[in-house]
Amino acid sequence: MARRVPARARSVGGPRSEGGVRPKTGARFNRMARAGAGKVTPDLCTYAILIGCCCRASRLDLGFAALGNVVKKGFRVDAITFNPLLKGLCADKRTSDAMDIVLRRMTELGCIPNLFSYNILLKGLCDENRSQEALELLHMMADDGGDVSPDVVSYSTIIDGFFKEGDPDKAYSTYHEMLDQRILPDVVTYSTIVAALCKAQAMDKAVEVLNRMVKNGVTPNCITYNSILHGYCSSGQSKEAIGILKKMGSDGVEPDVVTYSSLMDYLCKNGRCTEARKIFDSMVKKGLKPDITTYGTLLHGYASEGAHVEMHDLLDLMVRNGIQPNHHVFSILISACTKHQNVDVAMLVFSKMRQKGLTPDVVTYGTLIDGLCKSGRLDVAMLYFEQMIKEGLNPDIVIFSTLIHGLCTSGKWEKAEDLIFEMINRGICPDTIFFNSIIDNLCNEERFIESEKLFGLMGRIDVKVNVITYNILICGYCLAGKMDEAMKLLSGMVSVGVKPDTVTYNTLIDGYCKISRMEDALSLFRKIGCNGVSPSIITYNIILHGLFQTGQTGAAKEIYVRIIKRGIQLEISTCNIVLQGLCKNNLTGEALQMFQNLCLMDVKLETRTFNIMIGSLLRDGRKDEAKELFAALSANGLTPDVVTYTLMIENLIEDGLLEESDNLFLSVQKNGCVPDSRMLNGIIRKLLHKGEIGRAGVYLSKIDKNDFSLEASTAELLILLVSRGKYNQHMKALPEKYHSFVKTRVV
Repeated sequence: MARRVPARARSVGGPRSEGGVRPKTGARFNRMARAGAGKVTPDLCTYAILIGCCCRASRLDLGFAALGNVVKKGFRVDAITFNPLLKGLCADKRTSDAMDIVLRRMTELGCIPNLFSYNILLKGLCDENRSQEALELLHMMADDGGDVSPDVVSYSTIIDGFFKEGDPDKAYSTYHEMLDQRILPDVVTYSTIVAALCKAQAMDKAVEVLNRMVKNGVTPNCITYNSILHGYCSSGQSKEAIGILKKMGSDGVEPDVVTYSSLMDYLCKNGRCTEARKIFDSMVKKGLKPDITTYGTLLHGYASEGAHVEMHDLLDLMVRNGIQPNHHVFSILISACTKHQNVDVAMLVFSKMRQKGLTPDVVTYGTLIDGLCKSGRLDVAMLYFEQMIKEGLNPDIVIFSTLIHGLCTSGKWEKAEDLIFEMINRGICPDTIFFNSIIDNLCNEERFIESEKLFGLMGRIDVKVNVITYNILICGYCLAGKMDEAMKLLSGMVSVGVKPDTVTYNTLIDGYCKISRMEDALSLFRKIGCNGVSPSIITYNIILHGLFQTGQTGAAKEIYVRIIKRGIQLEISTCNIVLQGLCKNNLTGEALQMFQNLCLMDVKLETRTFNIMIGSLLRDGRKDEAKELFAALSANGLTPDVVTYTLMIENLIEDGLLEESDNLFLSVQKNGCVPDSRMLNGIIRKLLHKGEIGRAGVYLSKIDKNDFSLEASTAELLILLVSRGKYNQHMKALPEKYHSFVKTRVV
């Protein structure tokens, strides 16, 4: 019976592949064939073995040739003979050819495909992101009268395919269809679903599937648990990840190298190398051998933390255990050294790499050259650059960029220009993005002469200067307060036909506002529309902020009204600027009226909005209203942040309500808010003003515990109080370290 062929299946057009079959296999077969019928003749089993060998050696051409002999000799071929060829075609991304064989050619030869034949096709289709076609083929299997029915492997393959294509709805639909067909999921099915949920960081659902799996009598394997552990690590839940590691042991599933490496990778990336090392040591004690990836993970962690002693000790251990460092490991070491300004050590590691018989590649050279440039050792960097060229390596655009930037910042413009031309001669054409990147870095360092020279060179070598190039230069000049130079660039870009955009005008207006040249800012603001550019909400925010900062509240209110009248979508950032501006200019009543109107409008308020009003009301002595707003935060679906709590706690201290202030501080962390240095310093100053030395000591201990710094104003106030002698009897209440600190300052 001819089989239905799904869309996109095509006929086999000369199957071919490259590679080689083991000489002994072919030679023995040929000797067997030459022996003749009187001695020993290849049978179908012999040919099946030969076809399998050819396919495993990626010689599909020889495999099909052997199949041709089978047909010529009149053997009745079976599915087992065809399956290696199908697998080879699918591995070669020629699944459509394989489908043609299963659905047409095999039937013509009187051969019925078996379940393995179909499952090979299903996997091939899913590997080519054709899971929907795979599902159609599966339905065809079920509908064709029952020659071959799909099994758990068939469904699991398609479920995995849909997940990998980012279509979870179809994956779950196929899973439920599988259950409807009374096909029970196995460990592969469940593990596929768990892995997809973990990848999406839906950990609660993943654990639900894990529990259901166990309840249904399917034992999770190491792959299942690895997915869960990796999911917890990806979502930052280290305690749960470590819990899974312990659970594996109690459930009788032995963790593998991947399990330990995943957990170590998370710990190292989060600055917890000591814990990662403990995991590493426990792994070794259990008889598992760390691979180069595991060592690389821990080495990178040590490198990031600057733990060079531990890093080199681990490297020695790695060598003693018979694992030779590769390019990646040496690049980690060199990068770590350069990052922590140990360029001399980096060069020693570079030499050690050669001693180990490894030739540095472009990445290794690039890492070392970058470190040398950043440490100002350009001459040495250039020597390594020349050395890599002598060794036949071609520097990439990253290395050229590093050196050119270094030469520019060192005032060696002529060498930088020579390097740009060498770059061009080597076939690496610097584009606008390349120049923009270097000019941006130079502008951030206020090296405008070099920036302008690079800008001029772009024109000479026919690299197009675009609006981004001009915006970078304009931004640099504006940040340095050089507005006249920035305006010259605006005129220049217009004259050469480069149209300024909103970013250009926003940058210039902001530059004027920052140096309080509001007349110039307003003049430019009014010209935007005339030049065919529409002001954005950011433009309005910049000019509003500038006007309020310089006390021009009337002009600011006029612009705000204009925004409303023009129907521009009102953003909370704009509202916050206006509220802050009104409060700053002692117009708290107007600000409160506007805030109340916003509460009635379809504007999503922020905690910052409440903070502006709470702070202003407290400054105006309207403390009950401030407390009402603090209480109203939760009703608006918001939570207080560190600024809100600081305002309220400082107010309670000012009112002498010290126990209430302490209680409110205790609730800060309970509500998921972490006190910062500014908050603690502010509380300490308020307490010192009140003469509450003992209580201030408690908060000074919190500063030390969190490794925060004592702000200059806090230290000055503490010294002032002690120098007056009034509170000497209370000094014992301060943490020990502050006793000597105060004494040395007072003396």
